[in-house]
Amino acid sequence: MNIKSPFILKQLIDHRQLFTQLVAYIEENDGDVEIPIRLYRGLVRQAVAAQATHGTEVECQRIRYTLAEDNLLRERLIVRIDQARGTLVLAPFVVDMLRHFDIGRMRGLSQAELEDLREGLNQSLAAIQRLPIDIADENFTDELRLLRRRIQDTLGKMQESIAALEAQGDHLADLVEQQDVGSIEGATETRKALEHINRIYQRYILPALEFLDPKTRFKQGIPAVTAIRRIAKLTADSAFPSLNEELQLSANAIHSYVNDIDTLRLSLERYVRQDRHQREQYDCIERAFNALKVATEERHDDSFRNMYIPVRHPAIQSPGTFLGIKRMRFARLDWHDIDHRADIEEYTDRRIEELRAERDRAGAITIDPARAGLSEAELREQLRQHEIQTLLEQWATPEDCRDLHAALHCYLESRLEGYTLNDLLEALDWVMALPDFRFHARFQHHVIVHGELALSYHPLIPHEAPAKETTP
Repeated sequence: MNIKSPFILKQLIDHRQLFTQLVAYIEENDGDVEIPIRLYRGLVRQAVAAQATHGTEVECQRIRYTLAEDNLLRERLIVRIDQARGTLVLAPFVVDMLRHFDIGRMRGLSQAELEDLREGLNQSLAAIQRLPIDIADENFTDELRLLRRRIQDTLGKMQESIAALEAQGDHLADLVEQQDVGSIEGATETRKALEHINRIYQRYILPALEFLDPKTRFKQGIPAVTAIRRIAKLTADSAFPSLNEELQLSANAIHSYVNDIDTLRLSLERYVRQDRHQREQYDCIERAFNALKVATEERHDDSFRNMYIPVRHPAIQSPGTFLGIKRMRFARLDWHDIDHRADIEEYTDRRIEELRAERDRAGAITIDPARAGLSEAELREQLRQHEIQTLLEQWATPEDCRDLHAALHCYLESRLEGYTLNDLLEALDWVMALPDFRFHARFQHHVIVHGELALSYHPLIPHEAPAKETTP
């Protein structure tokens, strides 16, 4: 049974909610136009099953015959059927029709597609420059017909591209705004949505702006709008003013899409910056975590010495690095199935007994000079830290403090003997680690000079308290 293409297209349109899955398959496979026959037959069975719920057996049989692959091949709605590989290829206009019904499946014009449109218009310009502007000349009319088709193709694809980018941008923006970034799942979904927005921005928005900008310089050829206007200029002095007007209007229509693309760019730029800032934050946290992990592994050598990472270690120099990270539960690490507490107690008791026995035998204990010097330096550092912390416990932040560095510098300089800028950094680390720390950096540049050293910093100012509502 041979059923004509208008009836076939009507059935595809009536069941478009099913057959848009063919477009989804093409998009998921990076534009692969070959569709598995089993997928197409499965959609036909679903269409027949949907018709069977409120129709007769005759109507179901009509759908089955209408949407058969052989019938679509005869009507040129299917380009090719490969039985050996189990694939078929739909006609391009059928895919475009199905994509049109599902705007969420549409996608923007890529760099390669825009380049193909631009090259086609440049080819039309080169061909018309070689021909006389004469409607009676068949070669000219052929090139003019091809030029009109290329202009219509450009207008249609730009319109579809903008509609698709607007739909995808709005959907992804809603995903970002509605996700709970406090949960791991929400943060993951937000990151994926931001990455998708950034991909749309880089792959579709920026190339479209370059395509529509008449000032863009290409290695070969000229911008598409410029090519159309040059063709219009060639026809300006001819006996066909209507043709010149038609081409000028077409060039202006294509160029007008730059406003829509620029509006999309402005709406997505905030999310692109957010994605870039979030990637930088993740990189910073990952670097800090790796430094802390390496430092822990270096210190934990089963010798029970230096079990604590020093406060001045680079891995924990900046307390603000880990600010805002939620506490997460991790499985307890078992180092070689050893009970460290019992081992430490056993080691300490045994070592004390050995030292006492050695003292009783020799009357004195020999101390390694290098270790002794190192221990004295650590002790002096700990005493200095204790002295600074004692002073800070007695210090109250001034209410009108607009520079925390300068306030601490004046306070410590007047009360701490042998004060240095290193003591100021130690005090800042201690104050910034307090749970009630409510300061943030201003984007200004100040310098404190003390002795032969100078400290360059951004001033820390208190967070402004929210304004209270007053009732009349």
